[in-house]
Amino acid sequence: MDWIPAVSTTVLLAGCLWLARNLIMARLTNAVRYEYDKKLANLKAELTAKQDLLKADLRAKERQLESLKATALSGISQRRSALFEKQVQAIETLWAQVVDLRFVKNAAQSLSIIEFDSAVKMAAKDIRAREVFEMIGPDVGPGSVDTRDTYKCRPFISRVAWAYFSAYTAILGHAALKLHMLKKGLDYPDIIDSKNLKKVIVSALPHQKEYLEKVDSEAYYHLLDELESFMLLAFENTLRGEQDDKAALSQAAEIIRASEELTKTDKVEHEKTA
Repeated sequence: MDWIPAVSTTVLLAGCLWLARNLIMARLTNAVRYEYDKKLANLKAELTAKQDLLKADLRAKERQLESLKATALSGISQRRSALFEKQVQAIETLWAQVVDLRFVKNAAQSLSIIEFDSAVKMAAKDIRAREVFEMIGPDVGPGSVDTRDTYKCRPFISRVAWAYFSAYTAILGHAALKLHMLKKGLDYPDIIDSKNLKKVIVSALPHQKEYLEKVDSEAYYHLLDELESFMLLAFENTLRGEQDDKAALSQAAEIIRASEELTKTDKVEHEKTA
């Protein structure tokens, strides 16, 4: 029976070892879990802090962007307001010039019933004829159509609007030169050439080309009213901010070229008669 105490000791020792192993395992598990939970909590706190910083940074950038947008929109609004004011002033200046040139327009339309070549020959010989022509336009002369002050308006209106204004004033300038020759009895048949005048009107009012082919150049002045209407329409489009298409810009360039050529030619011819 001596083996019984030995067995009992062995069993007791095995039980103690099992309990010790479980206790150690439990403590190790708890220790690892604690460290894991601690690190997880720290990580969550760090992520939360970073997210808060990121949100704060985003809010700050959004406020900065909104401020920039507001500033930009305010600047655009101010620039548009200033541009619109300039456009209104430019149109007022140009239309005031048109109104001031009514006396030239009236004289030009009076010429539409006169056959110029015959009239200028008569005026060269008869002082009474010259007096009649003086009554038609006593204040009309080569310098009556002076548009130099209107060039400051050109950057603020559309090219089409400027083209119609250029055509209108070039035609009036041509009429003023013809009336000047009638009033002075300057019979220079080679001076006045209606080809450039016709080119201006055809470029500005292409739908009137057939009419221009049928009538004498004196009748061209009947189209001044229509040209005024197109000018006003172009002014309205400028104020609406409407953009001219490629075809309109091409026509405007052609009108301006023809108008400048007519004005240049008339100036040279006037210098010849001075």
